[in-house]
Amino acid sequence: MKIRTTALATAIGAAVALMSFAAQAEITVLKQDPQAGNPLSRLNFTVGGSIRPQFDDRMGDGDKTSYKRNGYDGGTRFRFATDYYLFDDISWVNYYELGVNVPALLGWDSHYAAGAHNTSRRMLYTGLKSKTWGTMTFGQQNSVYYDVVGAKTDIWDYDMKAQAPGNGISGDYDGSYRSRKMLKYKNTFGDADIYASYLFEDNEVLFRDSNLRYKRKGGGSLGVDYHIAKDLSWGTAWNYTKADMRNAITGDNESSSQNIYGTALSWTPDNWTFSFGGGWYENFLTTGKKVYNNYFAGDAWGIEYFAGYKIPVGQYALKYVQPYVMGDRLQYKTGRNYQRIDNGVGVTVQMDYGFRVDYEHVFTSDTGDTQGDMNIVRLRYDF
Repeated sequence: MKIRTTALATAIGAAVALMSFAAQAEITVLKQDPQAGNPLSRLNFTVGGSIRPQFDDRMGDGDKTSYKRNGYDGGTRFRFATDYYLFDDISWVNYYELGVNVPALLGWDSHYAAGAHNTSRRMLYTGLKSKTWGTMTFGQQNSVYYDVVGAKTDIWDYDMKAQAPGNGISGDYDGSYRSRKMLKYKNTFGDADIYASYLFEDNEVLFRDSNLRYKRKGGGSLGVDYHIAKDLSWGTAWNYTKADMRNAITGDNESSSQNIYGTALSWTPDNWTFSFGGGWYENFLTTGKKVYNNYFAGDAWGIEYFAGYKIPVGQYALKYVQPYVMGDRLQYKTGRNYQRIDNGVGVTVQMDYGFRVDYEHVFTSDTGDTQGDMNIVRLRYDF
C-alpha cells in the first residue's frame, strides 16, 4: 500500500510540475499560419486537461468503507484538438478527450470502484467548421441538450442530480449527455445559436445486475441558445430517443419513445454568476424495477439553481474566492413514488497556476431517506 501511495503522489506531482507553465489555458503545440507549399502550417494543435482528486464524506456511517470517502478520482481528463485549414473559411476539426482514473491505473486499492476502467473515452469526434455555413461534427460529443441546457447549471461538484444528463440509463447511449454516434450541426444567426442533431442506432447496453439489454434505435434533437445580452443567455432544447428494452433470456422486448424537454438561463453580471434550469422527462427516468416492460417511468421533472459571487484577491498566489449556494429538485409524476431535494453551500478558492480547491456541504432529503447530507472536497489542477 505504501509503495502504491508513493507512486500515485509521484505521478501526480510529476504531471503538475511538467504542466504548471501553461495553467488554465490550452497549450498550443502547433499554431495555424497557412503558407503556400507548407501543409503543416495549416494545422492548429492544442492540448489541455484537468487533474481532479476528490473526497466525498456522507454524514453518518452509511458509506464508512466507501472508496469515495477514502479519496478517488473526480474526473481527471486530457484533451487534444486539431483545426486544419482546408480552403476559404472551411476547416477540418477533430477532438479527443480521454478520462483517466488515476487510482485504478496505479492499482491503488480502496480508492476506486471494483471493475472500474483505467481510462475511458469521454469524447471523440471529427467534422467541418465554417463561419458561413456552421459546424458539422460526427462521433461521441456533447449532446445538443447538454450544450444548450445542461451546461448552464453543471458548474458545481455535486450537481446534475435533477437534470436529464445526470439520470436515465447512461448519457453516452440515451442521447442526453456525451452521446455516441451522433451527427451534430451548429450555426449562429444574429443573437441565436441554432443546434440540431441526429442520433444513429447504437449497440446494446448490457446491465450486469440483470438480464436486461437497452438498445438505442435512433433519435434526434433541436436546440436554441439565445444571447439576450453579453452576460445573459437563455437556452431551450428537446431530445427524442427511440429505444428497445429487451430481456436477454426470454427475448421479450418493449419499445419506448423517450423525450426530454428543457430550458435554462445563465446570467453573469460583473462578478456574479446566476443560473437556473429545468426539464420535463418522458419515459426517461427509471422506475427502479428490473423488468423489460416497466423499466422507465412515465413522467418526471427536475430543476437546478446556482448563485455565486467571485471576490477578487489578486495577491498571495490567490486569484479569487467564490462563495455560492446551489440546489436541485427531482420529482416523479408517474411510474414511481420518489422525490429528491438538495440544497447546499460551497466555496471555490482559485489560485495561480491553475490550482483550485472546492468545498461543498449539501443537505439532502429524499423518499425513503436513502441519501444523506454530504461533505465534498475537490482539488483541481487545470491546464
